[in-house]
Amino acid sequence: MNPTIRALLHTIKVHMGLSIARPMFQFIIWISPLFLATISFFIYGSESPEKIFQYVVLGSGFMALWSSIVYSSASDVNRERYYGTLEIIFVSPTSFSIILVGKIIGNTLWGLLSMIISFIYLVLIFRVEVSIVHPLFFIGSLIFVFFALSVFSFFLSLAFTLSRQAEALMNFIEYPIYLICGFMFPVAILPIWVKPISYILPPTWAIELLREVTMENATFSLIGKPLIVLLFLTIIYVVLGVFCYKAVEKKARILGKLGVY
Repeated sequence: MNPTIRALLHTIKVHMGLSIARPMFQFIIWISPLFLATISFFIYGSESPEKIFQYVVLGSGFMALWSSIVYSSASDVNRERYYGTLEIIFVSPTSFSIILVGKIIGNTLWGLLSMIISFIYLVLIFRVEVSIVHPLFFIGSLIFVFFALSVFSFFLSLAFTLSRQAEALMNFIEYPIYLICGFMFPVAILPIWVKPISYILPPTWAIELLREVTMENATFSLIGKPLIVLLFLTIIYVVLGVFCYKAVEKKARILGKLGVY
């Protein structure tokens, strides 16, 4: 097996074990999805099955996924800095970017599990109907959504690495993203000045794409807009991620201040 792939898989395995060993992360994965799903159902419980699926099942699942992504973006970087291991990881034989990607994938997989827990809870307790008319569209879109969110998380991780206030930024962006990205309601009802912020964030278009592909009359022309915009934003955040990585490398190798806490 290629050494890079082996290192990536090992990082994912080790990081998933370390993450789930923390009580706070256990709450995010096992308990938080139940609260989010319950609140979502109380809001939309009397709506049509299609709307319940789009705003209760997908909405609560995305909130649980986003919490996991935020913790992989900020908390892990901040923890490595606090323990004094951030510089060691950066200069290890395995590229820092590979280690970071492994952490992100590991936490994203835990986030996927929290989404599944939310789905099962809603089906068993609240008897929510989960009907996916176009399963191939949905699965393909879900894979692309996870890729797009991983790219966004990679950018956030590097941006937080450059800051001493990673934990504060993590707490600051977690709940606002629920609101401005339309996890619980359409972005269209937000104030005009908020919408531009919503439209430059990949989670907005990610959940919009999944909602479009679950509609009964879903066609490529309908899902084309969120798909193209999400692809465009993903490319932009790849470029921003590369730029941030170079800045992190400069801070580590030239300025020697990567681990300043």
